Amino acid sequence: MAKDHLRDLHLFAMESALPFGMGIVNNAKAGGLQKIMDILKSKDPFSEFQVDGETSAKKVRDKIDQIIPGLGHPVVSVEVTVENSYPDYESNDNNSLVSTLHRIDSQLDELRQYLSNDSESIENE
Repeated sequence: MAKDHLRDLHLFAMESALPFGMGIVNNAKAGGLQKIMDILKSKDPFSEFQVDGETSAKKVRDKIDQIIPGLGHPVVSVEVTVENSYPDYESNDNNSLVSTLHRIDSQLDELRQYLSNDSESIENE
C-alpha cells in the first residue's frame, strides 16, 4: 500500500507539480515577478502555470529518463478486462468469414484468368 502512495506521489510530481514549477520559472524569466503576480490574479493560475511549463517539464522528464528509465515518465497501471458476451455471434461471424473467403477466392480466380488472357494478347501482338 505504501508503494501505491509513493507511485501516486511520483506521478503527481512529474505530471502536475513539475509543469507548474516550470511554468513559474518560465514566467519569471519572461516577465519577472509582475508577470507571476498577473497570472496569480487570473481565474485559474494553476492551469496557466502548468500549460506554460509543460514543454520545459517534458524536456526535464526526458533528461531524467535518460539517467534512469521510467523515473521521468512514470508507468501508469491500467486494468484490462475481456468480455465474451456474444457466443451466438461467433458462429455467425465464422460463417461470414467463410463466405468472405470464398468470395475473395473466386475474385482471385477471375483476376488470374484476366491476367493470363491479357498476357496472351500481349504475346500475340
